[in-house]
Amino acid sequence: MTFTDRVEYTTVTTARYSIPVVLVASINQSPTTLGVADSNLYLLSDAEIARTLDELQAMGVKDIRIGAPWIYIQPDGPDSYDWEKLDTIVDAAQERDMNIVMVVSGTPSWAGFPINGHVDPDVYATFAGTLATRYQGRVSAYEIWNEPNGFAFYNPVDPEAYTAMLKAAYPAIKAADPDAVVIAGVLGAVPTGLGTLSPVTFVQRMYAAGAKDSFDALSYHPYHYWTAFSEGGDVTDSPINQMTAIYALMVANGDGDLKIWATEYGLPTGQLSEAQQAAYIADLITRWQTMDGAGPIFIYSARDSNTGSWDAEDNFGLFRTDWTAKPAVAVVTAMIADLADGKLDNPFTGPIPQPSVLTVLSVIAVQFVAGVLRVPLGILKTGFDAFTGLVTDIVNSVLELLGVSPASTAAKATAAVADTAAVRSFSIASEQEAPVANDPIVNKPVVNTPETTTAPAPAPTVSKSTARNEPTGSKTNNSTTINKQNQSPESTPNEPDGSDDDPPADETSDATADHGDTTTDTTTENDTTDSTTDHDSDGEGSSTATE
Repeated sequence: MTFTDRVEYTTVTTARYSIPVVLVASINQSPTTLGVADSNLYLLSDAEIARTLDELQAMGVKDIRIGAPWIYIQPDGPDSYDWEKLDTIVDAAQERDMNIVMVVSGTPSWAGFPINGHVDPDVYATFAGTLATRYQGRVSAYEIWNEPNGFAFYNPVDPEAYTAMLKAAYPAIKAADPDAVVIAGVLGAVPTGLGTLSPVTFVQRMYAAGAKDSFDALSYHPYHYWTAFSEGGDVTDSPINQMTAIYALMVANGDGDLKIWATEYGLPTGQLSEAQQAAYIADLITRWQTMDGAGPIFIYSARDSNTGSWDAEDNFGLFRTDWTAKPAVAVVTAMIADLADGKLDNPFTGPIPQPSVLTVLSVIAVQFVAGVLRVPLGILKTGFDAFTGLVTDIVNSVLELLGVSPASTAAKATAAVADTAAVRSFSIASEQEAPVANDPIVNKPVVNTPETTTAPAPAPTVSKSTARNEPTGSKTNNSTTINKQNQSPESTPNEPDGSDDDPPADETSDATADHGDTTTDTTTENDTTDSTTDHDSDGEGSSTATE
């Protein structure tokens, strides 16, 4: 090209624009999915939330269940929302690439009786749809309420009313986020009694009320304090038998392709040993892999709210309050790694520690007291919060008129009220279940209490364990081991016998209690003297066998 043929070129610099992309979270619905349920997160500071999720991430946890306590998010009426805490939790989980299951429960006082009252289905659906709109693509699944088969979380227990709420919420959530999984049931492992309804009967009545096609999965909390999951085949109303019967109902109603998620399972330490906790968890995970219809598992919960407390609800953590690890941490860490390839290569085997009869009786007595007090203390806390808010507003107004900054004064006043013993004794776990107290005659689903922290208003908790009054002797093996590389919490349960075709649960004899969202259940087993306790989030979930 000659000089005269020269062509002038203009260099154009283009600016780069970043377009935010929201990744759609999804949870593998296989039983090899192993996560952690922790409704206590809602009560923690931002720093504690970050620490909790960091510890779980270090264990390999990629899926978490949290609570969305309606009573805290919309405390003042249908037209106002407080998203700050829930946004913090969702953001923190997303930063760590964790998938989220959100349990939506906890009646605000303006919508019904606080915590466990029935609500207008359309009002609940509006709230659920708003949640799904706000967290579209960031929350994988939504659970409709927590342990509604126990009066501590849903009073009175009414499968037909629950189904109406489910049928209203399902299209609202799907319209906002078509990819979200809507989970129904969220049932505690309780027997039919005074204030509780067997999950088998509950599901049966849900289908009769038209629940089909209004959910994508069911969930169930197979808690039991002194019968390991795999050993319950000959125990009436045991979790393994209830699970088998629930899935049979699903198949009979054309839902055999749907999964049952165990969104809460664990064992409180303190009166029960840490070795027993580790063994029971490993046993459940191992046996769950062989169950027809089994979906993801979530262990409850991350950390004790008060290690050594008399209240079992304070001691469900994998970690102690000071963040030292219990043997169950090694079990869960090893099994998450083992299940990563889609199968369990090293099943948990070995003797399963059993509590003594005296321990069983003491646990029943303590849970009874805790269960009876749970709801009254929750309502009391709600009243304290409302009173504190009113006083704070008045003080702030006066100080502003005087030209004084009210910030520090108000903070101190709020902290003082929130730190009282009455407030501290009630913890919210909206997706967490509280254990229900059971004595040989009275079965009470207990509610799981989240960590005590200064929070606005009580949210429902979820309970998690079922206990059976007919302990089979004590096996004095205090250690739990898992066949996984070099990790071994100290004792190992025996290989489950494996029968998948356990008979359906008989809803009237062997009692079990389930654990759930901040509330308490009291139930009396009809026509039987055999009783069990079902313990939970967030969040959550509950009965003792009820976060």
